[in-house]
Amino acid sequence: MCWVQLADDDPAGVPPDAARCTERMPADEDGYPDSFFHDAAQQTSQVGQGKFAPVPTAIYEFEVSGLKVVQSWLRYRMKHGAGGQSSPLNEIRPTSWPPAYTGELLELLWVLEGTLALYLQQEQLLARIVAGPCLPANAIAPADKTMRHPPKVPDSAPPLQPP
Repeated sequence: MCWVQLADDDPAGVPPDAARCTERMPADEDGYPDSFFHDAAQQTSQVGQGKFAPVPTAIYEFEVSGLKVVQSWLRYRMKHGAGGQSSPLNEIRPTSWPPAYTGELLELLWVLEGTLALYLQQEQLLARIVAGPCLPANAIAPADKTMRHPPKVPDSAPPLQPP
């Protein structure tokens, strides 16, 4: 989602931020989480027996187009998983919480931390732009009539190829 904004072209991955796994997930089948919740007062997200902190409510509740990102990610990785059963492949699931899930959850939390940190900068930039001078519409030359229509493409043009 926002990895590109935060990683500065660093191929090493998402830069770590404040969130940490403070209590590990058990590695056995009985320890595979089937629920999760967030303690706003403690800024802790509990995933089964594992805990992650600090996880501010703004990160836990972060949403894109109505989808609560962290909660959706967790629902799909619970013992019984979310989503439909469109194929027998949906039944192929780990029998215990894979350590990679812990790393992926931390990376997701770090990306959201960085994203929320950028919001203040974006708000300040927008305020400066809005407070700045306006360019009146008559200061822009009208577009040439030939530029008001899409370009003509000959019938013999080859189809577009991906880069």
